[in-house]
Amino acid sequence: MRLLRALLLALPFVAAAQSTPAIPPDSVYQLSLRLTTQAGTAAGLDLQRGHPVLLSMFYGSCPAACPMLITGIKVYESHLDEAARARLRVLMVSFDAARDTPDKLQALARLHRVDAARWTFASAGDTDARKLAALLGVRYRRQPDGNFDHSLLITLLDADGRVLATTAKIVGDDAFLDKLRGATAAPPGK
Repeated sequence: MRLLRALLLALPFVAAAQSTPAIPPDSVYQLSLRLTTQAGTAAGLDLQRGHPVLLSMFYGSCPAACPMLITGIKVYESHLDEAARARLRVLMVSFDAARDTPDKLQALARLHRVDAARWTFASAGDTDARKLAALLGVRYRRQPDGNFDHSLLITLLDADGRVLATTAKIVGDDAFLDKLRGATAAPPGK
């Protein structure tokens, strides 16, 4: 009888543990970061978990490269059919949290006319931005005028946050596009 009672008491905990799948050990979602989204909400790096994600780092007041990066991501997603695009999420993380406030990030999303249901602009504090940049291979350095020298990378994550592909080509990387199409394809049987 005690064993039965112990099993019945443990059942809710077992069900709860099974309902939240573990993060794979090779997932970028293992990195604990605090992001602030364009809506002003706190979020973790895994806020789009369950969807393939295009992840990139930028800063909102960038005069040229970052607007091209955003346009490049829009070009990559334009090669997907409507259903694949609906499965895809985009996460743009700013390494300039002091200037990239939620209001500025919202204005940036409107300026670039992105799908707010699928695109998230967020900022990370300096320590978290450095951790993410190191993980993704993004290099950046603040200049005396407040602008940044930085690399441009687009990283494709699977639904569990594992890196599937990375490109430094803003447009025209056919191998990256093939990986993106594969990641956003309808699951078998759908």
